[in-house]
Amino acid sequence: MRKKLVPEEKPICNVVAVYRERGHYLQRLEQFEKAILAYNEALRWNNADVRSLLGRSLARAKATHYADALRDAACAAELEPENQTALQIRAQTNYEKCAFERAYLLASRGQVFRKYPAHFAECARCAEETIRECTGKSATKVLSLAKKISEIEWGRESTDLKNIPIRKPRLQPLQSHQVQEMSRVEKQKSERISRLMASKYLEQMAHDKYFLTQLCKDERIYSANKLGSKVLQELAYKALADVDKRQEVLRERRPLYAARGSDTEARNRLSNARKERLANTQRQHIADAERLIRAAQSVFEQRNTAKCLEIAEFAMEQISRKPNSLLPGKEKFIHQLQEVVGQAFLDQKRVGEEMSEANREKRAFILLGIAISREPSRDSILRVRPPAPPRDAKRRLRGLERALSVSNRASERCYVLHELCRLHADTKQAHRAKFYALKCQAEARSSNQRVWLLNTTFLLARCHLLQNNRPETRAALIEGAGIARACGYRDVAAFFDTCVNVSMEGEVASGDAVLEKRERAMVSLMPDDDMRQAAQHLFRKMSVIPASRRFSIMPGTRSEEATPSVNRRPSIAPPAQPPARFTRKTQHPLGFQDFDI
Repeated sequence: MRKKLVPEEKPICNVVAVYRERGHYLQRLEQFEKAILAYNEALRWNNADVRSLLGRSLARAKATHYADALRDAACAAELEPENQTALQIRAQTNYEKCAFERAYLLASRGQVFRKYPAHFAECARCAEETIRECTGKSATKVLSLAKKISEIEWGRESTDLKNIPIRKPRLQPLQSHQVQEMSRVEKQKSERISRLMASKYLEQMAHDKYFLTQLCKDERIYSANKLGSKVLQELAYKALADVDKRQEVLRERRPLYAARGSDTEARNRLSNARKERLANTQRQHIADAERLIRAAQSVFEQRNTAKCLEIAEFAMEQISRKPNSLLPGKEKFIHQLQEVVGQAFLDQKRVGEEMSEANREKRAFILLGIAISREPSRDSILRVRPPAPPRDAKRRLRGLERALSVSNRASERCYVLHELCRLHADTKQAHRAKFYALKCQAEARSSNQRVWLLNTTFLLARCHLLQNNRPETRAALIEGAGIARACGYRDVAAFFDTCVNVSMEGEVASGDAVLEKRERAMVSLMPDDDMRQAAQHLFRKMSVIPASRRFSIMPGTRSEEATPSVNRRPSIAPPAQPPARFTRKTQHPLGFQDFDI
């Protein structure tokens, strides 16, 4: 077989420099593996290129290939024994390789012969601090031994370097000592370090050192009394020297890194104690929140709605006071309480099949706010009327409006809007209650909150009833019955049907104060005093006319004769109708007939 002819590979122009510079460029981009390949190509054409060896050594060290990096640096040192860059790379690579003693020896050797030993000094300082921290509080023996070893090794290698000519400059530098002034930043740094060391070693006596230092620099110590000033100066300098001596003694006993180490341990202990205390506080607050939720749920299971609402409101107030750092998951607990409140309001509208029609109508009258004469009952809803507004209604309203402005979740907004509507309805502010009821109804529909939709629909019917708008009340109740059937709440739908039947009966109790306020408002609309007096006279004349013979300006009133109120003068509006009386209604199924036998 004939051998395939392979053309001889010819190098490009200045191939070593090209690949070496490519390696330098890739190394600046931190692409160390590609940089190593570029250096390999440069060394393939010239394996004695020192700069390529040093570049590959540095790239291998940054890529954590420390053995190969030391090998390249040693090859470069063999080719050029005076190359201090190779020595520096060896020292730094040994330090990164955790060979701290070897790194300290090489860095100390570079400090002796290099004209600008900044990099060697940094490496030597880091290696020395690491050796001290790894060895213990006192590492003088190890460091002294390392210095002796370095002197011995340097004595061995110095014999090989005797033949190297040393170039002496023609112009010798002047031997005059020049004092370089410290910059402002260096002065501040020095003063900060001095105060730090004084606080570490002298503790409370550090304030004495600060005072004595300022006293020695103070110009007021020099006075007209020359002998007294001299005595004061001697005392101040002597006291400051004693304090400095005490600080130096303490510093010799315990170096600064050991003092800082103890401070670090103290800070860690304090941090751990704070974390433990925070964890205990969080566990305690979580246990309290769960206890309050269990209490509200247990009362809800007992079907005591009024007490359940009271406990839930108290629990939400207590939980909302806790910050999120002390009670993680606070929103979850508040959401559970809001669900309990919604179920409690819905439970008011659940009626059992064994409940009589009269008791159903009584419950409907009470929840709708229609006054009736009732007998003592064991029913939790009939025993307690709808919960009255809190003692400070304005404060409660401000809190709810603030919560509405910051609420984000749909369930929380439904709860706040429902509470605002209920509170305004209890305080006889029908227009505001209707506004919040419509907003809550829209929010519940958009977020599919069925429980809050049913509760709000009933509240909306109550708001219409407060305004004596019976057709709107009936329409809202019919809509609520349809929603309850669609959601699968048959018992709630039956209660809504009962409310539809009784919505056109009874009267909403209106206080005398409302009528007097309406009359005063109408009188205040008169432009002058003569017309005001005429209007007052007209109202007095109209109050004498029987209710069946006059037209009432109050909506929803009925012209039925009744005895006037004893506590106030006769008014243009007739008194409220007496409470409705109930009779048991017998309902027969469809198709029922009575046959005469």
